[in-house]
Amino acid sequence: MAEPDIKFGTDGWRGIIADDFTYDRVALVGSAIHEHIRESGRSSQPLLIGYDRRFSAECYAAHLASHLSSLGQQIVLLNEPAPTPVVAFGVAHLKAAGAVMLTASHNPYYYQGLKFIPYFAGPALPETTDRITELISSIAPSFTPPPLTLEWAGERAALKEAYFAQLDTIVNANSLPSGGFSVMYNAMHGVGAGYLDGYLKRAGVPCTTINASRDVYFGATLPDPSPANLVPLAPQLADHDCRLLFATDGDADRFGLIDTEGRYFSANQALPLLADFLVRYKDMRGDLARTVATSHLLDDVAKEHGLRLIETKVGFKYIGELLRQGALIGGEESGGISVAGHVPEKDGILACLLTLELAATTGETLHTLLKEMHKRLGPRAYVRVDQALSEEQKRRLFSALRTYDEPKFAGRRIASRNDSDGVKLIFDDGSWVLMRASGTEPLVRIYIEVTNPEMLNKLRGHVLDAVKSLAE
Repeated sequence: MAEPDIKFGTDGWRGIIADDFTYDRVALVGSAIHEHIRESGRSSQPLLIGYDRRFSAECYAAHLASHLSSLGQQIVLLNEPAPTPVVAFGVAHLKAAGAVMLTASHNPYYYQGLKFIPYFAGPALPETTDRITELISSIAPSFTPPPLTLEWAGERAALKEAYFAQLDTIVNANSLPSGGFSVMYNAMHGVGAGYLDGYLKRAGVPCTTINASRDVYFGATLPDPSPANLVPLAPQLADHDCRLLFATDGDADRFGLIDTEGRYFSANQALPLLADFLVRYKDMRGDLARTVATSHLLDDVAKEHGLRLIETKVGFKYIGELLRQGALIGGEESGGISVAGHVPEKDGILACLLTLELAATTGETLHTLLKEMHKRLGPRAYVRVDQALSEEQKRRLFSALRTYDEPKFAGRRIASRNDSDGVKLIFDDGSWVLMRASGTEPLVRIYIEVTNPEMLNKLRGHVLDAVKSLAE
């Protein structure tokens, strides 16, 4: 059976370990990245290689380092598994041509992945990933796999202390213990272990860490800080007298948290709270950025402070580009946030620390702060639904949506629409729905936000009925 094509997107290439993600194919992708670096005129700069805690990640990294070194590329391999945001920071810190990060993020344990982080220390833009994909195709026919090499004797780098020093320039570490409460950190057996809890302990914050060991099966679950994975842990907060539980995904670029009542706080809630905190308490200014699928509560914060709100297509690469241009903070609903002064890459560790600083500085619970924001700016409620549809049904749905010119959808009057990434319909009361087709699964992702929380379930039902009707 032929191996599937290597599809190299912003989140890199992901595959099943020892099936399509093999040592030979890792070397092939590495050769394409090496050629891209040469074309970019950065061959004289080192290439950083980082890796997560997945099965044989350190072996893949050593093999890739050895192969690229044999091509004449200067290589710096990290001395331990590290979070993606730390590797991104390392690119800037070491003035590298870029980095290769071996990670499959929050995917199942049997996946591994490889992503390229360019010289500017943020997600690669489409022109870069498209070019790497072209180079893979052109190199593959004549590519001779190198001998398997599982040890690396070359240069290594330790980044933890330098990364902590970087965090010190953004987070007021001295304020963190002033909240007077303990926290829990669920590392989800990922590479955030020793980083978020290490920084907290150094700052004097009592922190109980769970799931910190390396487990290539991730405790028989996904290393994803989702409500399903975090809310059941609420009783452990009371058992350890902790007020908040923070969690990061497998490569620690995304985050989630719950309080003692089991209330889950997503990026949709944390992003506007943090933006307001940066402006109100840290006296910072700048554009606020979010993806098209992210809550418009951030828009309300921007309006309150007289700031510009910029909406992008889905993908942190677009947020990262705005951060590079001077945006104050940017994020996406799936759990990625970063801020001015940091690398333009999503950082779950930083997001958790800033959220803790917010709670410690204000002396209020996150639930109280969010209630106050809703009272001030108006309430919002949000849900995402993954609706299973066949490829033919998806085709019919979006064909109908492209020409949809009715004044109402799902019983709501349409005020405007945005077709930049899927189909987003904004209703006259400020509620909205976004429909995007999955490129890898037989489903449509539906995002819904209402300005009257009591109407969320009703609108959800009407939207699903409308989607099914248009897909028939």
